Amino acid sequence: MKTFKTIDDLIREKDLTAEELERHRELIEECRAREAQLKEYSRATRASMAKMTEELDKLSRTAEELWQEAQRLSRRVNGIYLHVAPAPAKKVYH
Repeated sequence: MKTFKTIDDLIREKDLTAEELERHRELIEECRAREAQLKEYSRATRASMAKMTEELDKLSRTAEELWQEAQRLSRRVNGIYLHVAPAPAKKVYH
């Protein structure tokens, strides 16, 4: 996953003075708060995606099992039908 620069990374890169840091203090604090929110949202999203993947895997396995069972029942019904179906009527030609 691509990593993004944090506000602290940017502050270090720009080598801001104490005066500049004070001037932008509110913006920096807001950025830090948003970074924390983004980290939490990202964690929650990853957890949700993992849970959804597990559920989809279960659904896929269940669908495969149902299909196999339907095929088995179809073969069984066809076998029973062959045993109980009346014989075709013979045509008599004059």
